[in-house]
Amino acid sequence: MRRKTAITLGLLAAIAAGVAIARPPGPDEIGEFYFYFDQDGNIVGSASLDCEGNLYESGIRTNFYSSGHAICNPD
Repeated sequence: MRRKTAITLGLLAAIAAGVAIARPPGPDEIGEFYFYFDQDGNIVGSASLDCEGNLYESGIRTNFYSSGHAICNPD
């Protein structure tokens, strides 16, 4: 019984790790932005980290995306 429980917990941990890795990337640097597209090329979401470090997200993240950096003025 313990072996079956251990195997079950191991499989659940592997699935949880796979789900965490599978999420499309998003901004992690000041001034970075992402646009997410559907398979037809339509924008379905966006995410950005503004020059003050505030995160803004809308829509959904997909595996089809484009990213860039805004220019932030130094203080």
